[in-house]
Amino acid sequence: MTLPTAYLAPISWYQAYLSEQAEIEIFESFPKRTLRNRCLIVGTNGVQTLTVPVERADSKQLTKDVKIAYQTRWQHQHLNALISAYRHTPFFDYLFDLFEPAYLTHFTYLIDLNEALHTTVMKCLTLNLSLNEQYHYTTEWRGLSNIDRVFEQSSGGNDNRRAPAYYQIFADRHGFQPNLSIIDLLFNEGTESLRTLRC
Repeated sequence: MTLPTAYLAPISWYQAYLSEQAEIEIFESFPKRTLRNRCLIVGTNGVQTLTVPVERADSKQLTKDVKIAYQTRWQHQHLNALISAYRHTPFFDYLFDLFEPAYLTHFTYLIDLNEALHTTVMKCLTLNLSLNEQYHYTTEWRGLSNIDRVFEQSSGGNDNRRAPAYYQIFADRHGFQPNLSIIDLLFNEGTESLRTLRC
């Protein structure tokens, strides 16, 4: 299976990723406004998009070459958004410190940030597999399967075909929001997250 790189990927991405060996496509022409550099979380005011700013480039720039832009304090903003949304969740105190170092590091390339966060997610899921053991990057353009469209269509919280239900701290205000970032599942479910993903 070929999957796109993803910033704190949606739950359906992790369901696909854990179902079979995957390659991460990095030789595609980088598509803007996708899960590659944005994720969805939910807080007191509802669903919120967190976007990693990237440097401007031509339309043929490959995903592997996309650089993160640091003109704004996006890392600080994302950390504050995560704290605001999840500080009262059951597993925030146990897991937040594992994610914070990625936001204190100055990554040049988007795929390196995504990989660092993915490695942290795997630790949280108690799957201590290295990137090379679990998947690898493509070495040439392989193309993305239709599953990429599933991620894009369902990331807005309107499509629960692939997203399992689980406890969410703000469900009483906003209803259950399916297929948010994996970090939503981890902070709310903690050690049960892997079981939820494999339902």
